[in-house]
Amino acid sequence: MVRTAKVYRALWGLSGNPFPDHAIASVGDQHQPFYEQLYPGVGTRMARAFLGTNSAAPRVAFLWSLGHGEEARGYGKTRHLLWFAERINEDFGRQALRLAGRPHDSQKVIAAYAAFSTVEGLSLSNLLFDIVLNLARVQGERLVALRAGELSKGKDSDDIYEGAARRLKSEKNWEPRLLWILSRNEPTDWVEYLEGFGQWHKVRYGRELLRSVVAFLNELGIGRFLLLIDQVEDFASYDTPTYKLRRDFPRLANLCSADKLLRNQITFALTMHPRAARILSLYWSEGELGPVSLDQSAENVVLLGAMTKHRFNALVKAYLDSVRIEASRDALTPFTEEAIDFIYEHEGGKPGYCLQRLFYLMDLAAAEGMKTIEKQYAERCLEGAVS
Repeated sequence: MVRTAKVYRALWGLSGNPFPDHAIASVGDQHQPFYEQLYPGVGTRMARAFLGTNSAAPRVAFLWSLGHGEEARGYGKTRHLLWFAERINEDFGRQALRLAGRPHDSQKVIAAYAAFSTVEGLSLSNLLFDIVLNLARVQGERLVALRAGELSKGKDSDDIYEGAARRLKSEKNWEPRLLWILSRNEPTDWVEYLEGFGQWHKVRYGRELLRSVVAFLNELGIGRFLLLIDQVEDFASYDTPTYKLRRDFPRLANLCSADKLLRNQITFALTMHPRAARILSLYWSEGELGPVSLDQSAENVVLLGAMTKHRFNALVKAYLDSVRIEASRDALTPFTEEAIDFIYEHEGGKPGYCLQRLFYLMDLAAAEGMKTIEKQYAERCLEGAVS
């Protein structure tokens, strides 16, 4: 690793290879540069679609990419969801609500992320468990700070627990032990408790855990929980048993429309592409959740398509600048502009796959001691290659 870093510095004045070696982002990729202008205005569009433009937030929102099957991957849906979660959580949604045109005194918002691609057991209940676990792991310290603020007003831990419990006791589906821990203990204890759940308990108690968390958030002054759900195509798939699809999508509709606690406090933001939508439409409760359609005029829809060549050029510069330690006259160094254009055309303008190609090109060029990565070299390296 040290030797590789020395090669990058000697050849190009870079501290390392800034590009991802994978086309589909995942949790943990936040350290990589995020170029908001890849899709100009996307932050505002996501805020308006996910949070609503008036007093009523949507029950469900969609982040679409165009294409079929694998062709609809690599457009940046995951990276945008992770970025938007960070943006929401840094100030409990204040800036995003302002972008959406919501009143300045709007309720606090918090966001959590989960993906069907990593869910154990592949069910809605397991997904809800992962959402709760993500919130505990990523936002635990911030929630404890809010809890301390409530305690400073003269409340104690029993007040927080009992206040949340009163919101829940009208129905049976909640998890008293988790609520007790949330009200009193540190985030490490929250995570330890949740990580002790076996697969059967995840399938059985996902909704109970979610409801307990939402009631706790209410006691901290948070009125909207944004659930950012990725890789929906891994569930809305021909490989998923039909009974799960028939069972879980009506359950999602119930959470959003019939559950007395959750229906006005949660929003599911789902990634979507045409193949997943075709399967989903067979089981979707349109009456409760609205249509699953690629209607860009719909207020709850955001579309990510292929990026322009100009935007890709700027994206590459942003990645290179993040590791450049020696000044260069050309911001694309070590690539020529022709090489960058070739990669753009080769991958059809899909950001994830373009960046992955650049990773491997740089890796090969560093091993060969190549000072400049030209189009001819890129063509030779990618000849016969597959994604």
